[in-house]
Amino acid sequence: MRIPTPQVCLGLALALGVAACDDTVGGNVPVGGDEASDAALERFVRRAYLDLSGLPPSDADLAADTATLRTGGNTPGARRALVQKLMGNAAWADVWIEELQNRVLGGETLAYRYQFLCSIIRQQTPACQSCMAADPCDCACPQLTYYKTERDALATGPSDLRGGMSTSAIERRYAMATGYFALSGDPENRARALFVDFLGRPAEGEEIENARAMIFGGLGTSPAGLLFHRHGANYMDLIDIVFDDEIYREAVVAGAFDRYLARQPSSAERAHFVSVLDATDPDAQLVIEAVLSSKEYFDP
Repeated sequence: MRIPTPQVCLGLALALGVAACDDTVGGNVPVGGDEASDAALERFVRRAYLDLSGLPPSDADLAADTATLRTGGNTPGARRALVQKLMGNAAWADVWIEELQNRVLGGETLAYRYQFLCSIIRQQTPACQSCMAADPCDCACPQLTYYKTERDALATGPSDLRGGMSTSAIERRYAMATGYFALSGDPENRARALFVDFLGRPAEGEEIENARAMIFGGLGTSPAGLLFHRHGANYMDLIDIVFDDEIYREAVVAGAFDRYLARQPSSAERAHFVSVLDATDPDAQLVIEAVLSSKEYFDP
């Protein structure tokens, strides 16, 4: 019998909702190969720790988690339990937020971006120039108070993620922040950045024109542009259109596959995950958990 590849295994598991290629023969040997060695189990544990916490496991954690996987038969369920444990740790939320900031802030940290913006505003705004605070965002003038409030709200991202907020809600908050698009330049460049940063692809000509028109804004509530078959009158409408569309959910799936498997999802994998993600509040954690629990991630 032809042995399914890891990619096919993941697709079967998703489609059938079962352990596909991890089913056992006689309750002993996994279909398609021998039981995993301790070295393979340890490799998986180390990889999961590095991806989800940014640090390798301690010797004690490595030994304990390897033993748990061995006892559990190295099934998708056993791997999922480890992934869920790691994603429940504080370090996971910190790592995810750091990677988000690196992507949308061009490699800058949140603190550096806002310190830079507040420094410029303090220099150019007469009402703020007398403030000598080490952190320019701490100045009491209204223009800088706004940026401090916005920065502090974004800084709660790790705790919000740990508290149950979805990844899309956090990404949407960044997309709406003045500190995100302040350095994007004109509306056309802002539209281009929005597509690359949150949809994972360049915007096409007509998409740029319509997104740019929404950023400029229409008259009152009149539509300014049409994107993904929806009209929008302003930047807030544009953000709603982008984050509520199936194209965004496809980008969430593609981002998780690229980050953890270094490949794009197949059409079947993409369709499956898009169908199970919440249409108005999708959460990448669902996709990440499934991908890291897969046989393909275990045995790349």
